[in-house]
Amino acid sequence: MHFDFHARSCQKNVGEFCDYETIDRLLAEVKPDYVQCDTKGHPGFSSYPTKVGTPTPEMKGDVLKMWREVTQKHDVALYAHHSGVLDTQAIVEHPDWAACDVNGNPYANENSVFGPYCDERLIPQLIEIATVYKLNGAWVDGDCWASVEDYSVWAKDAYKAETGRDAPAEDDFEGREKYRAFCRRGFVKYVEHYCEEVHKAAPDFEIASNWLYTAYAPEPVTADVDFISGDYSHSNSISTAMFEGRALQNSTKPWDLMCWGFTIKPHLTKEFVQLCAEAGEVISLGGGFQIYNPQLVGTVQRLPIPMWAELSKFCRERESVCHKAKPVKEGAVLLSSKAIYNHKSNLFRWDSETNPYGADTHGLLFALIDAGFSAEILTTPQFDGMTDGDISKYKFIALADLDTIEDDIRERLCAYAEAGGNVIVCGVHATKLFEKELGVKIGEIGERACAYMLSRGRYGILTSPLVDVETNGGKITAIYNTALNENKENDRIFSTVRSLGKGSMTGIYVNYGSYQHERSAGARDAIDDIVSNVCGRKTVEICGTHKAQVAITEKNGAMNVNLLNVSGPHTDARFINYDEILPITDLKSSVACAKKPNRITEMPKGKPMDFSYIDGRAEFVLDKLEIHSVIVIE
Repeated sequence: MHFDFHARSCQKNVGEFCDYETIDRLLAEVKPDYVQCDTKGHPGFSSYPTKVGTPTPEMKGDVLKMWREVTQKHDVALYAHHSGVLDTQAIVEHPDWAACDVNGNPYANENSVFGPYCDERLIPQLIEIATVYKLNGAWVDGDCWASVEDYSVWAKDAYKAETGRDAPAEDDFEGREKYRAFCRRGFVKYVEHYCEEVHKAAPDFEIASNWLYTAYAPEPVTADVDFISGDYSHSNSISTAMFEGRALQNSTKPWDLMCWGFTIKPHLTKEFVQLCAEAGEVISLGGGFQIYNPQLVGTVQRLPIPMWAELSKFCRERESVCHKAKPVKEGAVLLSSKAIYNHKSNLFRWDSETNPYGADTHGLLFALIDAGFSAEILTTPQFDGMTDGDISKYKFIALADLDTIEDDIRERLCAYAEAGGNVIVCGVHATKLFEKELGVKIGEIGERACAYMLSRGRYGILTSPLVDVETNGGKITAIYNTALNENKENDRIFSTVRSLGKGSMTGIYVNYGSYQHERSAGARDAIDDIVSNVCGRKTVEICGTHKAQVAITEKNGAMNVNLLNVSGPHTDARFINYDEILPITDLKSSVACAKKPNRITEMPKGKPMDFSYIDGRAEFVLDKLEIHSVIVIE
């Protein structure tokens, strides 16, 4: 559980009211593994009487001491919510600590990772929290996502020392691309440094830098962080957790994701069913689940405690089969670090406005999941860390619309196809990078328009830049039209396939990015048919609905088929919260198994399931899928 309140200079009477009884009740009823409480928020004022930082002006008591006492009573680990790069007050007190924009203007809130801030403010406070207050760890917020392209004296001097060159001018586009890469390295070194120094003083103190080593910051793990974590969007949360969790499945560190337990604009607590659905998305992928609610000064909300206790029970019932489970490889969407960072105007944060490749990766993943595939996100460092044998286990690896790719990854993807794998290249820019292997010739990229693809007797739609495609060895597998008519003269190539060695290369000549906001059954079925054409039957097949999402994992020698009911209104912005998800009944499924299973069990009920084994597949019927069930196959 996570609580923070980002104390400000105007905060009154911090510590005057220490509600031991409510927090005692919270821990007794919810029984969390750990709690994160506030120590310093983005404004830079600490909510405890720090000796090495800046406490809030009106400090009346020690809330942090109270949190430590009550968590120790319940044997619950206590972590600090502590702001990193973002510290406004540190810059007020030390203006020269600020990061600066390209014109040398200091930022008001962002400290330079090259300057004294880390050694003189951040590290001393983390050591104080670890050694004086005996906290178990820190969740460092406002870190990678707050770091900036920095032209402070500290940064420019470091750049000159490393490269021998001066920092680039504002209009030096190529130079600034290289400079941003330098700033990213600088941020990682800053995290490496504070982890190293804090661990010297407190070896067992566990540290996470919020969103580092995730899809936000797909870097090789070099800092000695103890776990990976991030707080995902308060709205459209199922989709966000679906994406971010899959980008962490192959992490080399323990990981969790934090949901916002409330909405903003307006502020309203989420309902139990809604939170269970979010928890199911995260724990089904092997991660830990956090819930964030604002910390009141000295206490927490009382009203949601019974609901949080039920949410905890929901997670605990699934812990034995879900926690730290590893993915069973079926399909993956590659997330290229080079493509993410290409033409990027900031260091780590990205969205569909600043980075269309990110949007296309989301859309392609969501379409594959909606089609029934168990698909992962593979970041560049994760892909690099896999052997060729690991990669060969995937039935397919897909690329969204990137305009550049790492040379070694391109070579390995082609070798994967030659050895029997199936590469799906999607998008007008990405297919251009693989023209030869796809056996096509791609024309100039045109304007964005509607592409209506015909699939299973009906049209789907995607909005995308369009291109003309000529085949040169590739075989056409689907077509689309730019209008809802049956005029064959306007047909354009939607997809092709070409054999490559023992495998195949498939091209899709329309971007799937718009699918995340404009989902259509035809676009979903089109990607289903294209992938199934080269991969054959899915590992798990569900009959009669596309609202039962599949995530296949393994733990303790058993295959776990996670089934999630996504029929709630989670993508509808008109719903602030919701308290009902209609169950899916009589869910007929089949799972590819090399041999007849010894037993199949429905969890968390622990109910043995009747099944038949026909032609290499176990077939069974789940009576009712409410939110999240795990079919354990041994």
